[in-house]
Amino acid sequence: MLIRNKRSRIAPFIAIGAGLALALAGCTSPDDETPAATGGAEPGAQPTVAFVAAQMTATYFQVMQCGAQEAAEKYDVRLDWQGDANWDLQTQTPLINAAMQLKPAGLVLVPTDPAGLVGTVEDIATAGTPVITVDGSLDQQVELQNIRTDNVSAGALAADALAQSIGEKGTVMVIASFPGVAANAERVDGFTARMAEAYPDVTVLPTEYSEADQAKASQKASAALTDPDLKGIYTTLAPASAGAAAAIEGADKVGQVKLVAYDADPSQIEQLKSGVYEALVAQDPYGLGYDSVERIAKIVSGEASADDLEYQEFVNAFIITKDNVDSEEAQRYIYKPTC
Repeated sequence: MLIRNKRSRIAPFIAIGAGLALALAGCTSPDDETPAATGGAEPGAQPTVAFVAAQMTATYFQVMQCGAQEAAEKYDVRLDWQGDANWDLQTQTPLINAAMQLKPAGLVLVPTDPAGLVGTVEDIATAGTPVITVDGSLDQQVELQNIRTDNVSAGALAADALAQSIGEKGTVMVIASFPGVAANAERVDGFTARMAEAYPDVTVLPTEYSEADQAKASQKASAALTDPDLKGIYTTLAPASAGAAAAIEGADKVGQVKLVAYDADPSQIEQLKSGVYEALVAQDPYGLGYDSVERIAKIVSGEASADDLEYQEFVNAFIITKDNVDSEEAQRYIYKPTC
């Protein structure tokens, strides 16, 4: 699988069906003169691509916004970027509704609830607005495409890194986000399956859930650190990673309890170099933002078609360690929130 970077983007070119093309062309009646394809603007104006993210305080999503904005500028669409500070269906839904009031040409969505957003997305897509989901996923395939990290493979890479750091024996814990979130569950499943297959002397404790809250993750990690048999921790999202790192530092167990974590914020990179983290599972938020907006823009312009667009696309993760952190390849995956 090819890996994206800021200078090289991969975009499948698609051929749109007649029904969707008509919807995107903004066919209107005499009583409705707001064309859907122009995001509520006058005919000939820039189309609007709505992008509703989540947990906007996270560097990960700030980097995703940079990628989305670059694609919008390149393909001459207006980006309407929205997102809440939390990972919460109740606060994200009003933002989706507000975005759709602009009559955008397309919607990119980071879904916070795989089940709770199915009906909302289905209604939007049925009405003729193409929807691409990124990072997370839905329980049903109601959107045009889903793009996310190959989390099963990434979880397996994390298992290799953690197992090798503890001498392939001992007890480890996993701190995830919420039960039932597919992408996060894949991060856990890939990790536990790899451990069971390749490292029989490593015991994986039942998964703990942080609800994407740093303080809760820190509390769970602190409780586990009282067990002298605990040798390692694996966290599947940035808030949990920060919480576990704080707990390890607070317990004065840096270097004794190994930490392998998702994401690669600048602060995590510094803590990797200082020994708090053993390895980081870096994703490509810039590529997710760029590619999703690019594809919507190409559909709007008629360059692309739903017929050739595969529903599921996975993006590879990259493991950053002390040994490769300063390499050119690793630099592409460090989350730099300034565009």
